[in-house]
Amino acid sequence: MRTLRAAVVVTSMLGIPGLVSAQGVPVSLAPAPGPAQAGKVALEWARIPAGTFERGCVPGDQRCGTDEHPRHPVTLTRPFDMMVTEVTVALYRAATTEIDPQPAWSLSPDHPVVIVTWDEALAFCRGAGGRLPTEAEWEFAARGGRADTIFPWGNQLPTDSPGAPGSAAFEGDRAYATKTFAPNAFGLYDMAGNVWEWVADWGGFYGGGPATDPTGPASGRSRVVRGGSYGDDPVNLRNSTRTPNAPDRANINVGFRCARDVP
Repeated sequence: MRTLRAAVVVTSMLGIPGLVSAQGVPVSLAPAPGPAQAGKVALEWARIPAGTFERGCVPGDQRCGTDEHPRHPVTLTRPFDMMVTEVTVALYRAATTEIDPQPAWSLSPDHPVVIVTWDEALAFCRGAGGRLPTEAEWEFAARGGRADTIFPWGNQLPTDSPGAPGSAAFEGDRAYATKTFAPNAFGLYDMAGNVWEWVADWGGFYGGGPATDPTGPASGRSRVVRGGSYGDDPVNLRNSTRTPNAPDRANINVGFRCARDVP
């Protein structure tokens, strides 16, 4: 397995000149008032190295679903950038004011934006010069170079891991502000237990063997969300948990983060 380097966090100011849907159709979005009218958004990115890892159910984890098998090696041949946090209300408002209806707790600028469809998430990422991460990229990033851990923080249940979602310090009745808990080894926050995150792939079962830069099925009816949410049983906060979600559904507990290619 390739040696993984520590992540490098890069802050950039990116313009969002226009958002484009998955079908390539421009999305008309009204600019938010104030500084966001300048079309600039501060995005924090972590550099995720290329590498090989074992994707899927960790041996000995009895809570895995059938769609988390077979465990198999995946190689990502190129480094990529991943947003350090989920897209927040503040970031989303810099591109559009169309975030209603939202739960009252999520109107805080540093909370993850929710109630966004897959197409809306993709549009934001494209407008910010990126894309949605593939499912393999998401899992590799969530593991932070620790291939045999069940959760991003280790193998302990959240209730037994201080500072993890679901621990005594966490109120599990709503999403929390980004960066509430410690980041993983790649410098990524909230990869489990805040809100589910859209990824690029269509839903489906794994392939049977080694894979290089996989992008999932060519078509399907559902997209995949990863990471679990504030209201979920701990079983859904595991690194390998996969859940299908209709791309036109906008859920109170589903948000997203963007990835981008490295030149």
